[in-house]
Amino acid sequence: MKIGFIGLGRMGSNMILNLIERKNKIVAYNRTFGPVKQMERKGAIPAYSLEELVKKLSNSKPKVIWIMIKAGKPVDMVISKLIPLLNKGDIIIDGGNSFYKDSIRRNRLLKKKGIHFLDCGTSGGMEGARNGACMMVGGNKKVFNKIESLFRDMCTKDGYGYMGNAGAGHLVKMVHNGIEYGMMSALAEGFLAIEKHKPKFNTDLKEVSKVYANGSIIAGKLSSWLWKSFKTKGYLDKISCTVPKGETEDEMKELEGLADMPVLHQARLMRVKSRTVKTKTGKTRKNICGKLIAAMRNQFGGHKVIKK
Repeated sequence: MKIGFIGLGRMGSNMILNLIERKNKIVAYNRTFGPVKQMERKGAIPAYSLEELVKKLSNSKPKVIWIMIKAGKPVDMVISKLIPLLNKGDIIIDGGNSFYKDSIRRNRLLKKKGIHFLDCGTSGGMEGARNGACMMVGGNKKVFNKIESLFRDMCTKDGYGYMGNAGAGHLVKMVHNGIEYGMMSALAEGFLAIEKHKPKFNTDLKEVSKVYANGSIIAGKLSSWLWKSFKTKGYLDKISCTVPKGETEDEMKELEGLADMPVLHQARLMRVKSRTVKTKTGKTRKNICGKLIAAMRNQFGGHKVIKK
């Protein structure tokens, strides 16, 4: 399949490499041109404007364009610029962390123009983007069926599915993010508990992380990334206790109001409390050490950490 791809960041560039390996043709565009040139060297067709991207898809019917950029206004801006360039029946896919209500609104707008829209929640981090991601897709079922091979190429086996009407893909991904918050906080909380008793038992946290990541009930990607953090010499020593505010944190607060999610609420507060707060005396202090949460986020998504 030949598709246009907008946004060549950590996730986008790895997704493109995965697609190229599976014999897809990619027209790649980025706001800054350095990543476009890098993707050209890897086999992508370069585009240095949205107009050029659409022109290089002119023989494709329908034209399929994947947007992989920061959620919010940037997505609206790109869509507004694409609308006059596209024809009826063309397809726009938003694979970023967009708020599901925004996806419903965008679908409504594009439907009036005769342009199809799919909202796709993407999970798996950079490793998944490169080797097989997990995707949750919302929108018109017939449109999904028409290009299902694209999702099959981008995902691990059984790692994609149709979630329902417009907005469903990003709603399911938002809930996924909430679950992720809780799991990461539980891991960090558990290691803090073990560390508290380390003087008494002389427990090696690296050894704990190894065992948790291999064969235990809580084994999984998060546990494996935590083990990798402990294994990498000096890695954790450079990371402060602070968890920087991420792109999804405001969404998580919104999610808490949509359903009864006390675990998510506490997990989000754990991140907030890891940041510098003022006491009644005007001094600052750290409430909770979020080092391990910050490390896991950095491992799977390349999210920034605050160094000591």
